[in-house]
Amino acid sequence: MRKNGSRIISFGRYRATDLLMFVIILTVFDVVSYFAFTKWFASDISNFFFSIAIPISLLVMVRWNWYGMFYAVFDGVLYCTMVILGSKGAFSGAELQYFLTYGIGNAFVGLAYLMVRFAGGKRIAGKWYFTLLYVLCGWLAVAVGRSIVSAFFGVNFFAALSGFAFGPSELLSLAMGAVIFFVLRRLDGMVERQRDYLIRLDKERRDRLKADNFGEQLVEIDEEALKTLNKKGGDMF
Repeated sequence: MRKNGSRIISFGRYRATDLLMFVIILTVFDVVSYFAFTKWFASDISNFFFSIAIPISLLVMVRWNWYGMFYAVFDGVLYCTMVILGSKGAFSGAELQYFLTYGIGNAFVGLAYLMVRFAGGKRIAGKWYFTLLYVLCGWLAVAVGRSIVSAFFGVNFFAALSGFAFGPSELLSLAMGAVIFFVLRRLDGMVERQRDYLIRLDKERRDRLKADNFGEQLVEIDEEALKTLNKKGGDMF
């Protein structure tokens, strides 16, 4: 569909394109960072590897509601797949716990959507302490979720929580997530509900068009000029 020579896409296609873009960003970052750290720090990747799944998930939840939860789940499954294939080259039944811990555990990031629901994306993006609190909530929710799943497999909950929350890799992910979100909140429309953002853009576009069209701006005329124009036969020509 085209209008005035420009392409207009539907809202559904815009949403699908936006969601796909973040999938690609997350996948490329995870794959590149995993193989980079495997090569540089092959002795113990868990101490250095970090993911952008939490900030991406939190960002998508502001933009598109609960869809963001699936990015964290996808990241957990992708991470487990890379680690298992990189270390053994094949899957076995023993890896089920690994997949469930990171897959289901990461889904707990969806609890952070409660902050979006009640505080609102504008407040999260507008106040630095709300931004930080939002990232902390997402990080803590994931750590608790993984620990709960681990407890079902006989792992002590608090021991698991200590590792998932305060491990070097997790703290690095938290720090990077906070930095990423503080940068994104400065970009217009990035940390904003996209329906509201598109409505705002359309309103701004219409206002500019009105201002550019001749005769649509209000023109002030002094009283003396009005009297002259209202006089019978007052036409200057």
